[in-house]
Amino acid sequence: MIATISFVAAIVGAITFLPSIALNIALGCGAPLGDYAMNAKHKVVPKEIRRAFIVPTVMQFVALFILLFAGRVLPEIIPYMITRIFCFFFALYLTFYTATVLFSTSLKERTVMGVFAVATTICFWIVAFGTLY
Repeated sequence: MIATISFVAAIVGAITFLPSIALNIALGCGAPLGDYAMNAKHKVVPKEIRRAFIVPTVMQFVALFILLFAGRVLPEIIPYMITRIFCFFFALYLTFYTATVLFSTSLKERTVMGVFAVATTICFWIVAFGTLY
């Protein structure tokens, strides 16, 4: 039963995480989607800041794969104990990230990206605790 819940939560979490990844890629490429990130400070992210989106995007892809490994959606390629630790780390990280999104001054960031952030964070916690069983 726990394994099934973790499996489903991993899939749902991966799906709800994709808009955040897509947004970071789009912002890094210069798309005018600044209303959905960084408190809507820039409509289009300046060129000198765009490189700063590389590390978070890579980190999000790593988190996505950790979620899928921990939920046993993808086959295990790293030891499960390490996957478990990273899953709890990303769940905690996303909890703080979600708080920043929910307290953003941008209405679009709070209402659109906030929903995805909350859903993804909940799924990460479900999967993380599912690794304990």
